This record gives sequence, C-alpha cells and structure tokens, in this order.
Amino acid sequence: MADRLAFHYLPGDSLLHRWDARCKLAALLLITFGLLHTRPLSLALFTILLLWGFRLTHAPLRTLLLDMKSWSLFLLMIFLLQALSLSQGEMRPLPPLPVTVEGVETGALGCWRLGLMLSAGMLFTLVTRPQEMREAILWFLRPFPFLPAQRIALMFSLVMRFLPLLLDEAERVRTASRARLGHLRKNPFTRIKVLIVPVFRRSLLRADDFALALVSRGYKEDLHVSLPGIAWLHLSPLLLLLVVVFLGSMPLSQVFRTEWSAFLDFFRYPVEWVTQSQNRL
Repeated sequence: MADRLAFHYLPGDSLLHRWDARCKLAALLLITFGLLHTRPLSLALFTILLLWGFRLTHAPLRTLLLDMKSWSLFLLMIFLLQALSLSQGEMRPLPPLPVTVEGVETGALGCWRLGLMLSAGMLFTLVTRPQEMREAILWFLRPFPFLPAQRIALMFSLVMRFLPLLLDEAERVRTASRARLGHLRKNPFTRIKVLIVPVFRRSLLRADDFALALVSRGYKEDLHVSLPGIAWLHLSPLLLLLVVVFLGSMPLSQVFRTEWSAFLDFFRYPVEWVTQSQNRL
C-alpha cells in the first residue's frame, strides 16, 4: 500500500465497505450539500460521524492526519480571505488584528465545512472500489438516456484511479529532489519546475498506458450493466442521514417550533372535533 491514503482504496470488511456503493455516493452528495447550510452544532455532529467512520475503516490515524496536513495551507488561505473580506463596516473589531469577530467566525466555519467535505470525500474513496463507483454512477444516470452514461462513469472511475497515482508520483519526485538537496534551492520557481516537469511527463506516460489498456481489453460503450435493487437494510442509514441533514440545515428555533406545532396539532384537532359535536347536540 502507498504511503498516502488520500484518494486510495483501503481493502477491508467493515460496515462501510459492505454498504452499497449507490447509497455511499448518495450519502456523500447529501453530506456535501448539507454542510453548506448547517449550524456549528450540526457541524460538530458531522465531525463525530466522520471520525466514527474513519474508526470503522481501521485506517492508520497518523497517515490520515499527514494527508490532511497537505490541505492545511489551502484551508488557511480560505480562512484569511473570508476573515479579511468580512471585516468591513460596523462590526465588532478584534483589536490586535485588522479583522472582526464576525469575519473570524465566518472564516472558521468555512474552513470547518470545507475540511469536513474533504474528509467525507477521503472516507468515500477509502471504502469504495473504483469499479463500484462506476457502477453506481451508471445506475444514477440510467434515467437520462440522452447522457453518455458509460463515458461519464468511466471518466470518474479513471479519475479515482489516476489521482492517487499522480499524488504518489509527486511524492516520489519530491523525495528524490530532497535526496539531491533540491529543497535547498533559493529560487522557488526552480523548485516548482523540478517538481512539475517530471510529474507532468510521467502523468502523460501513465495516461497513455491507460488508453492502451482500454483498447487491448476491447472497451465498448454499448455494453449493458445490470445491477440488483438496493436492499432496505442499505437504504435505512441513508434515510436517517437525510433526516439529520434536513434538521441540521434548519435554524434551531424553527426545529423546535415545528416539532411543538406538530405536537399541538396532534391534540388540537380531536379537541375541536369534540367541541363541535357538543355544540351540534
């Protein structure tokens, strides 16, 4: 297995590995769209769920944290952009820095959401084979006959196979450059050139190998793929997740107001019916 786990499939026999790939893909889409409108309390709940999911995969925690470390600079840039862009107008200032409390809160929540999205995508690739993901995409695109479903599914499966290899190639080139003291060069453009050119060249060679492999195996887009129906046991966690996302995207006061109104309506209509019956008598 590679030193990295990001976008790699980790073989296993956990509950997430045995879960239907179509349900996993739908759950990933639900989590991704749900995180855009959730509150901090819901974000904390999603964080616990994702940590529990990583725990089920038995993946080494240290390797996962090192993989997420590579995204820290990107998340930091997102945080600074949001914190500085929302630090104008009449808001509560944060004296030592040219930002406001609202800007810092918005930037922190944005980074939290984006980090959870990246973690959800990493968890999905850890427990889903590229072939299973291809079949799941084919199943979802079946109601749209005007779309090239086979081509789209193949594209996504190749991306899931090619991206880990690309990251591994970049890590090998970076390690080789560090062994030759390339990281001590002062010119940053030279260091970027030394990294990008070999990775780009090897990526083109790898893509050519993929194309030859598809041709040699007689790839056709008109082959019919039949998939069984989704069992209710696989659908029930997805429905539960849908309820959690729906409640998490609503304001907390609205959630309690809706539940309280439903509770009162449950008793209101029988009482009104009895009152009307007595008036008629």
